[in-house]
Amino acid sequence: MFTLNSYQKSFAATLFVLLFTGCNQQEFYEKEFLAGVGIPDDTITIPDNGGTTSGGSTSGGSTTGGNVDGGSTTGGSSTGGTSTAGSTTGSSTGGSSTGGTSTAGSTTGSSTGGSTTGGTSTAGSTTGSSTGGSSTGGSTTGGSSTGGTSTAGSTTGSSTGGSSTGGTSTAGSTTGSSTGGSSTGGSTTGGSTTGGDPQPGVCGSGTLQNASDTFTQNTAQNAKVDILWVVDDSGSMGDEQAALSYNFDVFINDFIQRDIDFQMAITTTDPRSGRSGVMKGDASRLTREAARADADAFKDYFKQAIQVGTRGSGSERGLQTSNDFFDNYRSWTRDDAYLVVVYLSDEQDQSSGAVENYVNGLRSLKTQPGMVKAYSIVTQTIDPRKQWETRGTRYEEASNLTGGEIADIHQDFHTTLSNFGFKILELLDSFPLSGVPVNTDIEISVNGQPITVGWTYDAQARVIKFDRSAIPNEGSIVIAYYQQCVGQ
Repeated sequence: MFTLNSYQKSFAATLFVLLFTGCNQQEFYEKEFLAGVGIPDDTITIPDNGGTTSGGSTSGGSTTGGNVDGGSTTGGSSTGGTSTAGSTTGSSTGGSSTGGTSTAGSTTGSSTGGSTTGGTSTAGSTTGSSTGGSSTGGSTTGGSSTGGTSTAGSTTGSSTGGSSTGGTSTAGSTTGSSTGGSSTGGSTTGGSTTGGDPQPGVCGSGTLQNASDTFTQNTAQNAKVDILWVVDDSGSMGDEQAALSYNFDVFINDFIQRDIDFQMAITTTDPRSGRSGVMKGDASRLTREAARADADAFKDYFKQAIQVGTRGSGSERGLQTSNDFFDNYRSWTRDDAYLVVVYLSDEQDQSSGAVENYVNGLRSLKTQPGMVKAYSIVTQTIDPRKQWETRGTRYEEASNLTGGEIADIHQDFHTTLSNFGFKILELLDSFPLSGVPVNTDIEISVNGQPITVGWTYDAQARVIKFDRSAIPNEGSIVIAYYQQCVGQ
């Protein structure tokens, strides 16, 4: 059995006296307060994270505000009076009050509003994070109150609203992220948040930007158009080539009658080496000058040349071969002429690159990208008797990107070519936009003067067209202002 000798007993007695005389009144109060620590676990309510606590807690520095009936602890005590914790840099421990008012002051870093019974708690202004304390008769988390009003102030960084019973909680304004609290019988305002629009606008992931296109007015008689025909020469295309040849008159007659300055050329969809983008026939015989000299001979020559045969590659790559054509014959196209590329195929384009890249290659030929149009006569509906056909969606995409025209290869060629010819002629006294306006809010000026009437916008062709009575004089400077999406 362990026993103490006389020396050890003397030392213990001395130590006890020193400890007893060193206790102050405050410590006895604390011992009284702790007298109930033996409460069984099943009678203790464990608060939710972010909810109410006894004593309060903080992020970045925790404090215990104390909880007293009839008095208060750290930060000054008051019964029926007022306790102010003052201003603190780093952390602040608010006091507690019965029937009084507690103000935690202004805190940089973290703030614990302490606890209040029946009073009002103001957490003040916090930079960083703010977590309110708890109270009996008025609990606050981030500025919430029971029986009173709590304002969490403004927070830079993040704000977590607390819970409110019968009171009102305002989380203030938050830059970055804001998490509103929960409210029972009261109202909670999460504040405003800056840090990205959760609902993308008209441009989705892109950016809305101002754009403008500038034109110099010409008359239709002086307008120029270059037309490249890209014809599928695979084994299944004999009938379609013959139909195009037979109905060519309805396409070209108005060009000849109006004396339009046109020129045409022909290539195929065959991408093989030595054939890709190679001109078929003699382009000098497919011009306005040739039609002026002998219209019938001109037409006959086109009808012969457009039937390019059916011994081409079964891997049709019209987008690739059209770009290769301009690499081979860059001098053929005229800088001041519209460029229309007409694709004719009963199968999908099999070019390896993205459609947009091929379109951009064509647009690079012009200082005004809107002057390039892709027209497509392709398979849109599958004929069960022609199992080799596939829908030409890549050609359709090229047409849509340029505001061009699309027709089904199974449609009557007379109707298709008549419509294509009319649409091309319409371009010659219109002004094509290089971008896609996001709305109809387009502004037009002629020689610096705003024009609000006398013109319309064709969204499909993406052109501005003036009424006959309002066509600007030749040489006029026409500018179109609009907004477009970039970087989608």
